[in-house]
Amino acid sequence: MKSFAGKPLWNWALALFLAVAGFVAGMLIFGPRPRMIDTARVEGCLRAYMDHRHTGDAVQLQRELSRLSTKPAEFEKIIDRFIHYRMSKSALDQAMKFLDAFKSGYRIIPDRVISVQTDSSEPFALDAEILTVFREQPELVHRAFES
Repeated sequence: MKSFAGKPLWNWALALFLAVAGFVAGMLIFGPRPRMIDTARVEGCLRAYMDHRHTGDAVQLQRELSRLSTKPAEFEKIIDRFIHYRMSKSALDQAMKFLDAFKSGYRIIPDRVISVQTDSSEPFALDAEILTVFREQPELVHRAFES
């Protein structure tokens, strides 16, 4: 039987198998959990924004925001983030990389926070919802901001 460094090859193969199995088991038990991102609220805000641009009816906008359980300040923040990512291609590209990491379950901890988000314990959650709409429904974003 062949040997490597005085040990039979099957010992090395077993050790390698156990190391890989341990790593996989560790990742399954302690690794990040994938997240599901619900975009219903930001999609609703985007549709309310489109309707408001076409009709100009503030009462209807307020009614829609109440239905979405969204405060006017949150609505403004959501629309501002859409505009930011739509205008800045490099920010959108970089944020999409963060979105992939966020969806994979990794915890994103920012070096500094420019605006405090009180509605979520995760600073990237709102951006993740917005970016998911960019990725999954680009035609909706295009229609909302077309001139």
